[in-house]
Amino acid sequence: MTITRRPRTLAAAAAVAAVALGSLTACGSASGAKAADGSTVVRYQSYSGAVDPLQLAAALGKLPGVTLKKEGDVTGGPASLQALVSNQIDISSSAFYGAIAQVVATGAPIKSVVATYGTNAQTSSAIVALKDSSLTADPHSLIGKKVAVNTLGANAEAVLDTWFAKSGLSADQIKQITLVALPPLNTLQALKQGQVDAAYISSGQLRAAGAAVSLKTLTTDAKVIGYYNGGGVSLRNDWIQNHADVSRTLASGIGYAIDYIASHKRAEVLAVYDKWLRDNGYADAVDAVDQNWSGSTGVSTKGGSIADKDISIWLAWLSSRGDVDLSKVKPSDVYTNALNTEAGK
Repeated sequence: MTITRRPRTLAAAAAVAAVALGSLTACGSASGAKAADGSTVVRYQSYSGAVDPLQLAAALGKLPGVTLKKEGDVTGGPASLQALVSNQIDISSSAFYGAIAQVVATGAPIKSVVATYGTNAQTSSAIVALKDSSLTADPHSLIGKKVAVNTLGANAEAVLDTWFAKSGLSADQIKQITLVALPPLNTLQALKQGQVDAAYISSGQLRAAGAAVSLKTLTTDAKVIGYYNGGGVSLRNDWIQNHADVSRTLASGIGYAIDYIASHKRAEVLAVYDKWLRDNGYADAVDAVDQNWSGSTGVSTKGGSIADKDISIWLAWLSSRGDVDLSKVKPSDVYTNALNTEAGK
């Protein structure tokens, strides 16, 4: 198990993305390719154990003229953003707004176009430990301990840092809490074996984890931050310019899927989604989705529309770390609702 120390994980991710800008031309030949039926091929990455709104949009018939081409799975937003900026994919998977803002601040030409996850009354991530652990709701108990997160430089790290700061931990004390990047499917085993002391677990993971092991919740992201839209999918500016109609189709189709999830029962969504997975060669993903998915995206806005407040909270956090200069980046640099016809309906 590799342990990586912060505090500059977001800056490092952004730097990699900025360097990747130089490869755009070299990799561009595969971008916007046409399928045999004349539709535009859109390369993407997905993630395991949850309903992917992009795939659901396809399942609902809301991506006319688009052929999706999966380029593997991804465990975190920063890696997906790097793939987007380097033109390995055409649309990012759901990425934390803080990570998107950090990458935009480096000069990377991308914009988030629709919100795809958040925290609400139904959906909330949690920092958990084994039930018999000595850890408590006071994060001082985590000093000298290891906490598993799905990826560094993303939502989990931002929530943890905010919790630590609000609870009065000093910078030196925070440095003594080690974040360990682990794939979500390995987190529970690491907890059971004592490789980590606590873990930041998404609402979907909590369903399966709570059934398998006795856990206690130290806090939740809702308690630390409140209800919020946490992240979304992004497109490159050049893709938006060169494929304007397809960009609108993607953003609006995903926006429709976000509202579909909010307005339908979990079983109804899974009936549509699971069939699409089986029909498109991803039957092996069905069990994990059915077991883990919470039934909600947590997005609190119609059609996944994005607001300045969704970005500004994380820009303030990034600024407090010295990762961005607020005079050089503003929320509107990070997102647009212009492509999403479902926004705010």
